[in-house]
Amino acid sequence: MVRQVRVLVVTMFDTEPEDGHGEAFRWREREGLDTAVPVPGLGPEFPLVHGRADGLWLLTTGMGEANAAASVAALALSGLFDLSKAYVLVAGIAGIDPAVGTVGSVVCADFAVHGGYAHELDAREIPAAWPHGFVALGASAPGKPPELRVPGEVYELDAGLRRAAAAIGAGVPLADDPAVATLRAGYPGAGGQGPEVLGGSTLTQSVFWSGDLLGERARTWVRDYTERRGRYAVTQMEDNAILLALDRAAQAGLADFSRVAVLRAGANFDRPAPGEAAESAFTQDIGWTLAAENVWRVGSRLANAITGDWESWERGVPGGPGSRA
Repeated sequence: MVRQVRVLVVTMFDTEPEDGHGEAFRWREREGLDTAVPVPGLGPEFPLVHGRADGLWLLTTGMGEANAAASVAALALSGLFDLSKAYVLVAGIAGIDPAVGTVGSVVCADFAVHGGYAHELDAREIPAAWPHGFVALGASAPGKPPELRVPGEVYELDAGLRRAAAAIGAGVPLADDPAVATLRAGYPGAGGQGPEVLGGSTLTQSVFWSGDLLGERARTWVRDYTERRGRYAVTQMEDNAILLALDRAAQAGLADFSRVAVLRAGANFDRPAPGEAAESAFTQDIGWTLAAENVWRVGSRLANAITGDWESWERGVPGGPGSRA
């Protein structure tokens, strides 16, 4: 039996509901995903894909690039699901740049940039004139363009779907938390404001990093790799891997890459508050539950808009190229 997918939600990890941090359980419990399908090739941690009759399905990949790519590829190649018209919604948590947004904010990504395809010098040994130790592949210094390009290092997400997601998300009431409000009070500007739905770019790296200098590197890296069109907003460990697997599936005629959206909610800041020790950002786990809640709130509104009005969405984003409008 091949199941027709209208929306595939991709989360990366889960916890027990009482813990609250997990990305997946809200979808299973609140969206009535009462069907579970084992998929060969998924890892032992999350071997089942959960769904419901109207075509909403949930995949949890496991954390990190290898798990994410392998799980998405296993699903796409399984023959158990038809993804040819599916909208794919990556819905997870991330570190957020306090110059762009705050813990609890939800970012709808325009670009996904891989930050790990690089040369790196030990931070204790970099030349005095360098702002950091990361150098594009084949280049000789930070800020120089790469001479070696890697498939999947930059993806631009569909603008029409982003606009639709942002419009739908703008009407979603976001949660907040007093403990998180206390945390963000130490940050000036956007970081000190309440949660909102934003646009911005996402940076994929397998290292959970923190710090002002590495944060500045993230900003310039995204700017350089998107020809100054992207603005770094959040950092995470899976997006480019997921997108590469979906890109390969689309090249094989199994998926439609124009129907992919990435939502990431800020679970912690990517750098300490002014005057705080650099390593303090590693202990900011109080925002994980808030981030998982808000990315579900925005993502579920989008997912249900699609499944609830499939006649309008089947041929493309309403009002966009290829739609009936």
